[in-house]
Amino acid sequence: MKNMNRWLKLGMIGMGTAAMLSACGGGAGSKSEAGEATAGGTEPVAPAKPSGPVEINLVTPDATITPEFLERLAKKFPDYKINRYNQATKGSTITDLLTNGTPIDIIGRAATVFENDVVVHKLQYNMEPLLKQAGVQTTDFEPQLVNYVRSISDGGMYGIPGGSAINHVLFYNKTLFDQFGVAYPKDGMSWEETMQLAAKMTRNEGGKQYYGFAGNTGIMTATNQLSIPLVNTKTQKPTINTDERWRSYFQIIYGNSVLNDALKSNNKAFSGGAKNLTEGDTAMLLFNANIGIIDKALQEEKINWDMVALPSFKEAPKTGSPMNSTLWGLTNQTRNREAAIDVIKYMVSDEVLGDLAKLGYLVPKQTDAIKRVFATEAKPAGKNWNAVNYNKFAAFPEMTVSDAAIAALYSKQIEVIVKGQTDMNTAFRTIEEEATKIIEENARK
Repeated sequence: MKNMNRWLKLGMIGMGTAAMLSACGGGAGSKSEAGEATAGGTEPVAPAKPSGPVEINLVTPDATITPEFLERLAKKFPDYKINRYNQATKGSTITDLLTNGTPIDIIGRAATVFENDVVVHKLQYNMEPLLKQAGVQTTDFEPQLVNYVRSISDGGMYGIPGGSAINHVLFYNKTLFDQFGVAYPKDGMSWEETMQLAAKMTRNEGGKQYYGFAGNTGIMTATNQLSIPLVNTKTQKPTINTDERWRSYFQIIYGNSVLNDALKSNNKAFSGGAKNLTEGDTAMLLFNANIGIIDKALQEEKINWDMVALPSFKEAPKTGSPMNSTLWGLTNQTRNREAAIDVIKYMVSDEVLGDLAKLGYLVPKQTDAIKRVFATEAKPAGKNWNAVNYNKFAAFPEMTVSDAAIAALYSKQIEVIVKGQTDMNTAFRTIEEEATKIIEENARK
């Protein structure tokens, strides 16, 4: 388990706000060099195993693919030479590899950016027949995530979920609740209850300002619990003024006058991360559940913390955020599909994903074997790790290439609203106008 902790110790949060970008269409029905269809349900022909060693280029920024894990793969597949290319490093981006002619045999990208990286570059390959042949059952994986994969795969499977997944929970500082004599948050709360609690915990005592709530506004909007798209994909228009759920959402979360007055008085942002919690002045924080495992201050319990499930809206009771994870896929460049499927099958096995689940990581595979071991070795012990799986997972909103830039507009206007520098109607008009420009600019590309 020591090596396992080394394998997993860094970077799981990297699929958060930056992973909100995806793009439309492109490349469906393209052909591989062997002339096989890469989309729809066309049956590929698996090549015979070669007599010599098989070289596999594994292209991914996924933080679980560490040197230790590559050693594990080498022991599992001694006849395969697996080369890892980290897309996060210079010279190893998809564009770089395509330019220099390096074959991409297996690609791994967060679900929310998979389409933009793989389909837009026309690398997609429907591997569903090969998954069936290998005994990988898509029904073992989180259904909403699989539905999303099919939606960007022309009904097939350009990727299979794997690695550590992301969803969001509510962390809280137990010391502050004890200090103010307020009952702790609990699983199953509504957003109205949560923001009432945030107002109660927002106070100035002994010359120190305390804030009841902080949350990352990027992830709260781009992968929101109500599955509201930022862009109407049929009309290619922003939804901010046409989908009334946005107004209700903003009023409940960003219309808290007690919290907003404190933020305004101290020129403090609504959006925040782990430091808001660990520095001791914020009572509750909405963030990626994995920070409980990877944040040093939380791991060392610099504060007395715990977590509960994400609050829900009345329109979607007991529904949390969408689950986002890496998708492992073949490409139409894959040189030996049978060998590459062997590797993918292992990376999404109960053995590999079960090791992640034991440590408290959410994983996209939902078999009984994995559920039984979830958080059995999680540290710190005694935390409410079941909060990670308490809610149903929301469906992904329909996504477009414009989403990342539009989500940034939302975050900017949220800060202006909470500080009282504009009203909600004006902010919505500003978002709509600027989002329209972004959509039109992307349409011209």
